[in-house]
Amino acid sequence: MNKKTLAMSVAAALGVSAANVQADYDLDAPIAADTMVYALETLDSTDVTVVGTESYANVMANGASTAVLDVTADLGVGVSNGEDLFVRYDLTNGAFTAASNLALQVNANANNANIATVQGGTPSSSFVIFQTSANTDIDQTAPLDLTLESLAVGDASSSVGLQLRVFETLTQAVTEGDALTDLSTGSVPLVSFATGLELTATAATTGNTADVEEDFEAFITGDALSSTLAYIGTTSVAEVTGVFSADDGAQVALADMIDDTASDVTITGDFNGASNSINLDNDANCNTALAAITPNADNSASTGITLAGLNAQPALCYVAGGDAIPEGSYTVDITLEAAAATRTNATASLSGTMGAIQHNGTTVELPYLTTFSDYNQRIVMVNRGSADADYSITDFQTESDTTAVAGTAATGTIPAGGSAVVKVSDVVTLTGKTRTAATVNIVAATGNISVATTQVNLADSSTDTIVLQ
Repeated sequence: MNKKTLAMSVAAALGVSAANVQADYDLDAPIAADTMVYALETLDSTDVTVVGTESYANVMANGASTAVLDVTADLGVGVSNGEDLFVRYDLTNGAFTAASNLALQVNANANNANIATVQGGTPSSSFVIFQTSANTDIDQTAPLDLTLESLAVGDASSSVGLQLRVFETLTQAVTEGDALTDLSTGSVPLVSFATGLELTATAATTGNTADVEEDFEAFITGDALSSTLAYIGTTSVAEVTGVFSADDGAQVALADMIDDTASDVTITGDFNGASNSINLDNDANCNTALAAITPNADNSASTGITLAGLNAQPALCYVAGGDAIPEGSYTVDITLEAAAATRTNATASLSGTMGAIQHNGTTVELPYLTTFSDYNQRIVMVNRGSADADYSITDFQTESDTTAVAGTAATGTIPAGGSAVVKVSDVVTLTGKTRTAATVNIVAATGNISVATTQVNLADSSTDTIVLQ
């Protein structure tokens, strides 16, 4: 008998090529971080192996012939014709299943050795010992090929490690005595888990700026798709490439993890402007059949959108119809429905930012204006720029029993390096009560503009000044 101990280098460990998922694990390869990654969302409480009192989640490897858990490594010790060796594999955080279908082959030739399973390898066990009886002289560099079609994993937050040892006697293999070859791969996983779902949100970087010169009722011509149509951004949810289904070992698909027709989508943003509309479309061109979004009662969020609908038309588009286009961002929140109620690691929700609409120039909110006869209130606008700046005061927001009509001072020009002071009673006529809020838009860079309101009490001449910008 010729048995020689192979000195194991520190680099001997487990590896797998992410570029070729059909490649077997090679215990003699340098340590690599690549591994078989399964989607957490495919683990199911109805597909488990009971180990003691614990339920271990099953993962399939070869069911779709797209991913394998087969292990290969050099034997590490020579054996003469007619002699025996005992090969032991141990799993950490894992166990074999009824579908593991364990099989060992030496030197890629079934006739080189008679192989029998002498201990372990049964469902729920975490080790297996093979007896190899050589039918010819076998060199220490001969490969050991272990076929492994299924595993059970104890803790999905941890990986499954594998150890290979070769012993001279069955007693040594059973008692884990001195090994002739010891290849341990505790630092490199055989199996690990990650989410199989990915939300991709791509916001438009240009083309969605409402123009102050148009009182924000239109987009900048030549920048947006048109003066009345802008693309805000695209959002969709898909499976992660390179992550596999625990059910069959195939590349995971969206339907393996969630029910997209029962998963609810909420787009949050400003849906005000009765003549304007926000829509979903196939792509950033916004030129196919737009799916109009129905907002909720306070125009702050969408209603009635499913993930299937969002994935079919993932682009967010804005159609201007004559009302002011609000500035702000649009976010998406998705409440996910698992593919089955028995999924043990279902992802509950995903969220992201779809995009935003910008305003050019300077916009200042005026929260309180009054035309009360005992007060003299003015709006003061200062322009430190080198060019005249046009302004417009719009969007009067009154109480329910009050109406507002813009006056002659609601629009005008602030001279370069100068200021414009306008009486509120010249800006707006209020019928009903005497209070309102408004918005002032100024065609100038924000850093060059200051806005304030000043109010004089005519009875005692006291003054109240509020700086807004």
